[in-house]
Amino acid sequence: MRLRPAALLLLLLSACAPAIRIDVPVTAPPPEQAPAGMDLACFAHPVIDQWERRLRVERPLSADTARVLARGAAYLPHLRDVFSAGGLPSSLALLPAIESSFGPDALSRTGSRGLWQLKAVTARRFGLVVNRRRDERLEPDLATRAAARYLAVLHAHYGDWPLALAAYNVGEGRVDRARRGDPSASFWQLAEDRRLPAASRDYVARFLALVRVVDGAGAC
Repeated sequence: MRLRPAALLLLLLSACAPAIRIDVPVTAPPPEQAPAGMDLACFAHPVIDQWERRLRVERPLSADTARVLARGAAYLPHLRDVFSAGGLPSSLALLPAIESSFGPDALSRTGSRGLWQLKAVTARRFGLVVNRRRDERLEPDLATRAAARYLAVLHAHYGDWPLALAAYNVGEGRVDRARRGDPSASFWQLAEDRRLPAASRDYVARFLALVRVVDGAGAC
């Protein structure tokens, strides 16, 4: 029997979702910051809603998402464990679905590599070896631990997951410049005012929609 894309996606989602989800921050964040363990499925915005509908009902996108999640099924349990152990939302393990389609040797036009599409300078900053003989960005466990450290640093800096995700996507410098005139502006304000590119808005919204679809938002 041949499954339709939507049915295949639902089957894969049930396989990818964790049996138990434990998000316990290692240390309490400052009061003005959102807790690092916050459920990413709980973020609400119309653009996230739009992407969630697309992921669920648009056949080409639904089928492609199902294929990507099938490719990532072997990695997800361990990736979730790494983030949970670091006091971060386990749903961040889904980010390679957007970054690399769960391709461990993926290479971008700008030289970013691996599941997490880390640039060489960023990889070295977080302890990975990147040289002519060895590139630890291509080792899923090591690259995941480096990405987790990077995301933790970004969240500590911005106190907000959408901004941290945007910085992972376009770089801290780009986000900091966008906030220079209004440090209290939210990610969505920056995107709506076009101080951040539309591609960044869609990157963040698509990822948070994917978290809703895969992990659900029952606890929100």
